[in-house]
Amino acid sequence: MFGGEIGKWWTEKLTARQEYNTPCPLNKGNTIKFAMFMMSFFEVPKGILKKLDFYRSIFFWQGDNHKKKYRLSKWDILSLPKDQGGLGILNLEIQNKCLLSKRLFKLLNEDGMWQQLLRKKYIKDKTIGEVQWKPGDSHFWSGLMKVKDCFLSIATFNVHSGTQCRFWEDRWLGKFALKDQFLSLYNIARKKHISVANVVSATPLNISFRRALVGDNLLKWNDLVPKVAFVQLDNYNDSIH
Repeated sequence: MFGGEIGKWWTEKLTARQEYNTPCPLNKGNTIKFAMFMMSFFEVPKGILKKLDFYRSIFFWQGDNHKKKYRLSKWDILSLPKDQGGLGILNLEIQNKCLLSKRLFKLLNEDGMWQQLLRKKYIKDKTIGEVQWKPGDSHFWSGLMKVKDCFLSIATFNVHSGTQCRFWEDRWLGKFALKDQFLSLYNIARKKHISVANVVSATPLNISFRRALVGDNLLKWNDLVPKVAFVQLDNYNDSIH
């Protein structure tokens, strides 16, 4: 395709993705669409991205057999949006992360066959934020885990069952995560990675601290409790937007 190493990498990933029973829209005349498709399933190694950029840059910098063209502009500049002085060429690393994030979005918002498979195999009774990569995980899941933290840092949860949303670390009550709104309380909480369901399904709230709340911490606790008191859980899956 673009060289032996790149072609080998595509072949390995094409074989691996058959685990998810998704048809491959490979078209001999459209390698760019194929590349975008593959980047939505796997994290592309930086070395492969660098080689892809090298071959793409030849289009702009390639000279004839006797004379090379001058590089009139850096590749980083060519990759900028047109309204910022660039040519709007896709940054493949960012595109790769965005496509994987879209898969993560669908995993949390939709209920298809592959979503059910991944939930049963990897998430189980944890929140998506608690799940970590481990040896033996599939290439697809490994890619999702690489973008997970960045994705969750900008995602906002719509809480229903409360089982997929972390009480402290995820954004679900206001513009910021509760750990950022109530940092001093978060720092002394005994259980940090706990779901919304585990906290609000108990009365009083299922939160304990390593020391007694006094002074400013007590004031913050009295501010937090009313914010959480109105939350009503149901049997629907949590979603994000």
